[in-house]
Amino acid sequence: MSTIKLRRSGVAGKTPTIAQLDLGEIALNTYDGRLYIKKDVGGTQSIVTFSGSPASESTVYLFTATGDGLTLDFVLPTIPVSEQNVFAYLNGVLQHTSEFSLVNGNTLRFTSAPLASDDIEVRVVATEASSIVVRDYQQYVYSGLSAATQVTGADDNSLTLAYDIGKVEVYANGVRLVDGSDYAATNGTSIVFQGSQTITGTVEVVSLSRASFADHDSLKPVSTSFTATTANQVADTFPAQSYRTAKYLVQMTSGSNFHATEVLLIHDGTTVYMTEFGTIFSNASLGTIDGDINSGSVRLLVTPANTNTTIKIQRLTVGV
Repeated sequence: MSTIKLRRSGVAGKTPTIAQLDLGEIALNTYDGRLYIKKDVGGTQSIVTFSGSPASESTVYLFTATGDGLTLDFVLPTIPVSEQNVFAYLNGVLQHTSEFSLVNGNTLRFTSAPLASDDIEVRVVATEASSIVVRDYQQYVYSGLSAATQVTGADDNSLTLAYDIGKVEVYANGVRLVDGSDYAATNGTSIVFQGSQTITGTVEVVSLSRASFADHDSLKPVSTSFTATTANQVADTFPAQSYRTAKYLVQMTSGSNFHATEVLLIHDGTTVYMTEFGTIFSNASLGTIDGDINSGSVRLLVTPANTNTTIKIQRLTVGV
């Protein structure tokens, strides 16, 4: 039986060059656990990197309070995905999910108010995709250098050097250089060799750009229904300590009447400042919108014009 072996290297950080790989050929770095292939788009060739990483990571948010026999609602430090991501304890006893519900995003409402002096502890498990990373690999080769103090601009393959700061590797004649000691990469377009150091021979610059997806709280759909025309009913909340700015797309429905509007708000920790724009409705206005801060949460408040009004919201928030 024949053994098929891929082009490979056991040197940390070592990657194949465009010249070393044929189209359709796979290379493997056995130290880093990465696969490489070459792609060709309109005659421009580059190396694509595949590396395994966890699909998600979990962050646990802790909230504690003391019952008073009256309070049902407690504002959590983050917005849970569902009740299944919330673990609520009273005096150390885990409560069944039937004993509480989530309202207005990050507010936990107990079915019965915890008794006076009850120790309340709530843990929210947030699974975030901060480890889901998209990387684009690009290699730049500068050969035939003589006492070079830096590399910049077009390389041997007419590719113009560009990189994300902090996501670049530099090799001189096959030896990896140390960022900060051997070179400075601070502007995204040039690699400057430190001190009196110069390079003769070949310099290889590897650019690893990165994009990640995280923070399920920052883009949030909300839906709620109001059965009365009471003023300033809470349609949505978010933690003031986490987000400074929010933009809302609000839809109100009452029977066959519809109302849509946009709201942009910001807060300073005490006061909410907001503007409403782009308002349209099919017949008549179905409500007015306001905002405030209460118990550390920014609240979007709606005063419906009619009973039985459904509010649907898309919220986009920007961190503090």
